[in-house]
Amino acid sequence: MNLKLDAVDVLYMHYITDRTTEEVDTYDFWVRQYDRNPVQLLRHLLDEGVIYEDDSLHVTLWKLRVFELKIILKSAGLKVSGNKPSLVERIILNEEDIDFTSVPLKNVYKVNAGHEDFYQQTHFIDFFHFNGNIDLHEVYDFYLSHDHLANHDIAVKFLEKKARDHIHHENKYTAVKCYYLLANYAQDEMGDPLLSIYYLNHFTMLVVLQSAHHRGAVHFDLDGYTKDRYRAFIESENMGLDAFAGCLAESVKQLPYSSHELKSAAAFIIKLINEKA
Repeated sequence: MNLKLDAVDVLYMHYITDRTTEEVDTYDFWVRQYDRNPVQLLRHLLDEGVIYEDDSLHVTLWKLRVFELKIILKSAGLKVSGNKPSLVERIILNEEDIDFTSVPLKNVYKVNAGHEDFYQQTHFIDFFHFNGNIDLHEVYDFYLSHDHLANHDIAVKFLEKKARDHIHHENKYTAVKCYYLLANYAQDEMGDPLLSIYYLNHFTMLVVLQSAHHRGAVHFDLDGYTKDRYRAFIESENMGLDAFAGCLAESVKQLPYSSHELKSAAAFIIKLINEKA
């Protein structure tokens, strides 16, 4: 890829796509969080040919509200009934008979066709912006070194590598955070509940194991949402608690703990899941 874009440029590309300039007028946010001027970000994307302003009627009409669409139709003596898609379609079918001079149509920013693959491949950056607490530039640098991977693979392999790199540290906070993000990414972005449970196992087990390691005893509880997810999974798999405890310990056997420690942590998690079920 020869584009001269950094992580914030790419994030802004995703933010501005399908929006008008007025809709992305959030100067304080971009300056406050990323120390970047959105006007300059926009100009850079345009100069690089990544995005363009689409003024086609079928795109700009969708930015109008229903009552505005009805005003256009009424002024042209056309029917004003129906939902938004039917109103837009009716206007387009009759565009030669409509005077758009006073209609507040606004151009919409779109990704150029030649960069659609890049756009699709970098969707991961939105997830890390909203959920990651991880440096966007670090994630984007990983992408630049692995741009043969698909969007989901980039996010997953980045987080897996980061977890592996920190799993043997005394403080395993980064590994814990990565497994938590992986569980959420698999659930929310990939729609893969089984993979999400796999990573959730790593998150919960690692927290329990670290608590026991540092304090000699476990002082930890699962939140209600996580308990419910586990209960739903156990029910969907028609699995008993003992069987799930075995699967839980087996799924994380690569963690740097003894078999006894893994089984004890799994038993503790099963106890939490079973409470107030």
